[in-house]
Amino acid sequence: MTSTKIFDREPVAAALAAVVLALGIAPGTPARAQSADYRTLGPLTFDGIPPLSPAVQKRAGRYMPCRGTRFLQWLPHGGMLVAIRSCRSVRLARLSGAHAKPRPLLSLRRPAPWIRSQGDLLAFVRRSDGHPQLYLDADSAPARRVTRGDELRGTPLWSSNGPSLAFYGAGPADGRGAVYIENVAHGGLPRLVAGALSGRWRLLDWSAHGRRLLLADVTRPEANVLYLLATRSGSLERLPVPPARIASARFAPGGSAIYLLSDQGGQFERLFRFDLRTHVLKPVSAKASWDIEQLAVSRDGRYVAYTMDEDGRSILTVIDNRLKLALPIPWLRDGVIGNIRFDSRDRLAFTYQSARHPPGVYVYDPGRRVLERWTPPVAKPGARPLAAARLIHYPTWDRVNGNSRMISAYVYLPPTPGPAPVLILLHTGVHSQFRPRWRPFVQFVVNELGYVVIAPNVRGSSGYGRAFRALADGWRRQYAVRDIGSLLVWIGLQPGFDVHHVVLMGRGYGGWLALDSLATFDGHLRGAIDVAGIANLADYVTHAPAGRIERRMAEFGDTDDPPVARFLRHISPLGEVERIRSPVLIVQGLDGSGSRAAQSRQLAYLLRFHHDKVWLLTAGNAGNDFSPPADRVAFFATAAQFLTRLAGK
Repeated sequence: MTSTKIFDREPVAAALAAVVLALGIAPGTPARAQSADYRTLGPLTFDGIPPLSPAVQKRAGRYMPCRGTRFLQWLPHGGMLVAIRSCRSVRLARLSGAHAKPRPLLSLRRPAPWIRSQGDLLAFVRRSDGHPQLYLDADSAPARRVTRGDELRGTPLWSSNGPSLAFYGAGPADGRGAVYIENVAHGGLPRLVAGALSGRWRLLDWSAHGRRLLLADVTRPEANVLYLLATRSGSLERLPVPPARIASARFAPGGSAIYLLSDQGGQFERLFRFDLRTHVLKPVSAKASWDIEQLAVSRDGRYVAYTMDEDGRSILTVIDNRLKLALPIPWLRDGVIGNIRFDSRDRLAFTYQSARHPPGVYVYDPGRRVLERWTPPVAKPGARPLAAARLIHYPTWDRVNGNSRMISAYVYLPPTPGPAPVLILLHTGVHSQFRPRWRPFVQFVVNELGYVVIAPNVRGSSGYGRAFRALADGWRRQYAVRDIGSLLVWIGLQPGFDVHHVVLMGRGYGGWLALDSLATFDGHLRGAIDVAGIANLADYVTHAPAGRIERRMAEFGDTDDPPVARFLRHISPLGEVERIRSPVLIVQGLDGSGSRAAQSRQLAYLLRFHHDKVWLLTAGNAGNDFSPPADRVAFFATAAQFLTRLAGK
């Protein structure tokens, strides 16, 4: 299939950009006059992008991810803390009961990846100076910034018995890991509890009396090690739990044992109980063919709740230790459950979302075996019914036990009859997984543009066992690309799909996979959308943040080995520009990783040296997530215009 020329570019300008880059001059936004295909709008720069249709922008705005409520935590004196997403901000509010009117507490202009409360204080994380930073907010004073630079490197933890906040970050001198405790009642600088921690660590839980922290050395992805940290003396005690992948861990009531989720002795993560006195590790849940991913323990220890990732969908189970019963929850089985937590009355709260339902808050009472929704349903965007996420499995190119290896994928079908163009949506992380969450962009593309959306979990994805996660590591990295080739074969066999109009889209690692697949199967693909993609795999490994280098070397290979470095450069988009001839939309926030932003622009300029079908959308106020609302509308509208042109509509 020959790619259709859909863009007009100045070839001289593209060649000059390539020459500038070849000379080693740092890539920056070229000094150009405002024109139809190059213009700025606030922090946004549209480079090579025709003016957006007002009608498309209006349709895109209706699908903004601006609705939904997430459960954050139970509050000590009743009710819960929730985050309510609106079109322009995230509002933190207190919810006293089912269908009660939320009481506003704080409004944030941008989503925060972590928010928690302790008494009258709110702690939250948001990006500043290119790094996540920890802030404290009180009603009587403006928010106080606790961290600086790249000091914060993990999720903070409030203590359960007082106003103390622990977090993992950079050490004060050598840059290695350290654990800090911030006493919010006293203010001042955080206290260094333990320093000189090599590798990468994660805080898991506080003990009930606040004297110990449970943490894990997660430097080796498949061999995490558990430790107890004394918060007063700073002494570390390694627990004699065999190293394994540990998804979560919690102190049992009384502090004499630990519940943990681990793939100890098998392919999948399951629930274990480790006795801190006898050092005996016992399984609580039976072996299964899916990972148990979340864990919650009631205050008195009667109930233990967990969720299982069954081919991307969450299955919630509550164990009654007194009656020795497992109570499966038969409802809400088509989506994803997050942040399960018990309150003092043994009620279990969580967030539930699915392909057709924005995030909402639910509470399950195991004593009465009653499930109740605490937040009202959200009105759907657009006039058409929302598309369901249909689970399918397609055969790939290799065999297991004599049969074709099967790959899972979720398919969203448009309301109009086919043959329909196809968008292959690739998940973000190396060992991540596509799950049927609420995704407004997918609904927009399906309902408004008439695309079929297919989201595969190619080899290397999490959720399918330890061996499957490793199938694309090291020299096998391009095996995931071959899975995309198998998907193209499957698409060609579906009568309602237009095999001649297939587009790829991915963010981060998914952006690399999209462009590498485009370079490999260029004649069979219409184009690609790359959102903050990895343009140089060797650089991605070599310049990993502190504590992540060993993890990335395990996934991609040791870049100090010249053959490995050459291989990674060869399969990187910056090393494949001459093989990418189809149209590409590159989307990049400039407030994220400096090298990622520079390389995205470098990639755009080098691609233009070979063809004139490149759009570049950048935002000076966004990181790699492109999260500010105005930026999201611009992204939706730009992607819609790009996909519409590729489909010939």
